[in-house]
Amino acid sequence: MKRILVIGSLNMDLVTHVSHLPKPGETISSSKFYKNPGGKGANQAIAAAKLGANVQMIGKVGWDDYGTDLLDNLRSANVQIDGVKREDVTGMAFINVSDEGENNIVLVPGANSKITNADIDQMKDEIAACDLIILQLEIPLPVVEYTLRLAKNIQKEVILNPAPAQKLSTDMLRMVHTLIPNETELEILTGRPVSTEKELIEAAQMVRSWGVKRIVVTLGSKGSLLINDQEQVLLPAYRVDAVDTTAAGDAYVGAFAIGITSGMSDQEAAKFASKVSAIVVTREGAQQSLPTKEEVDKIILSD
Repeated sequence: MKRILVIGSLNMDLVTHVSHLPKPGETISSSKFYKNPGGKGANQAIAAAKLGANVQMIGKVGWDDYGTDLLDNLRSANVQIDGVKREDVTGMAFINVSDEGENNIVLVPGANSKITNADIDQMKDEIAACDLIILQLEIPLPVVEYTLRLAKNIQKEVILNPAPAQKLSTDMLRMVHTLIPNETELEILTGRPVSTEKELIEAAQMVRSWGVKRIVVTLGSKGSLLINDQEQVLLPAYRVDAVDTTAAGDAYVGAFAIGITSGMSDQEAAKFASKVSAIVVTREGAQQSLPTKEEVDKIILSD
């Protein structure tokens, strides 16, 4: 079994359900509140592990109860946690989910901001032993860049999910093998509009010109755009009634990673990831909404 190493964030999600996402200055009531283990790194690690991958995680949680809960949740999904250290307070995400299934999120980095290059150096053996690395941007950017450089030097393939959206240097992006942004993230990366199919493709091709070997742009209900050395294809989404889009993008990343490490073609991996993320949006929450491989195989969806 291929080994996937996820380096990234672990948060406790504090979720409120609201009739609509509040506007600036608006106070509204919540119909429901709950807390869920989350964080883009942890979500992607658990997504891949529940789909059958051999997954290890590097990150940090606090010394509080939230940190203990997050570690327990990783263990229960069979994610190896030797690389998850404890420091400061656990990161949190305050999430509003509307009746239409849309969400907005405010992050409190906490221990996620304490990850250093030295923490990465301590895990060099694990990095050398893995088959694929997954990174996001909820840990310090210098650590992401340091990890990319280390991975490139030892010829490890890296998937970067450039979220939360921010501008990245072309020097950094040329060290990325696979980039999986959504439309907003692609627009911010390139500084170009992506409102039409032509604009979307041109922006994705710009990223490719910087040295990224493969780009998959997730488009929500519109599907995904895959561009690699051999093909450029728009893949339709599965039709589902969305309940909560939290973790859908993370599920896509984890599923795509297990797809390409298990011998699928890029298109097969993208279609598999699309199915997994479609299942996720029909369920509430982050990590508890992530399906197992058996569930994905059983569930039949329409294009």
